[in-house]
Amino acid sequence: MSVNSKNMPTRAHHCATCPFSDTGWTHVRPLLTERALTAATPICHSTGKDALVKSQGPRQLCRGARDLQIQFFYRIGFLDAPTEEAWEAKRLEFGI
Repeated sequence: MSVNSKNMPTRAHHCATCPFSDTGWTHVRPLLTERALTAATPICHSTGKDALVKSQGPRQLCRGARDLQIQFFYRIGFLDAPTEEAWEAKRLEFGI
C-alpha cells in the first residue's frame, strides 16, 4: 500500500521503541536507515496502520529517521543547517 506522506507531520520525539534510539528496536535500524536515505521517511510504527500502540494518535513520520536524514543531508552540504527549518526550506525549494 502506498501512502502519500507529503503533508504528514513528523513526530516531535522518538517513540518508546524507536529503532534510532539506543533502547529501541535497534535490530531493524539498518533496514530503516537504508529506506530513509534511499526512498522516503518511514512512518512511525507506533502510529502506522497496524500500530501496536493505538494511543499514539494519527500517522506521523518517524522522528529518528528524520533526524538521520537531516544530519546526512547537512553533512553532504545539501542542507544549510542540521535543523527542521532547513529541511522544510529545502523541501519547499523543490516543491515537495
